[in-house]
Amino acid sequence: MKHLTLIRHAKSSWKEEGLSDFDRPLNKRGKNDLPLLCERLLQAKITPDFFVIQ
Repeated sequence: MKHLTLIRHAKSSWKEEGLSDFDRPLNKRGKNDLPLLCERLLQAKITPDFFVIQ
């Protein structure tokens, strides 16, 4: 059975107006939350086959 897992990006910074979503850096919360997200994926034994970036 195949599964589709959707993962939203971590919290980004809006300090610099005019940046595209792709170029916007993570804010402090995003940098803190990202390792937690990775740990949860590892614990759940979820290994993405590919990523789709818009």
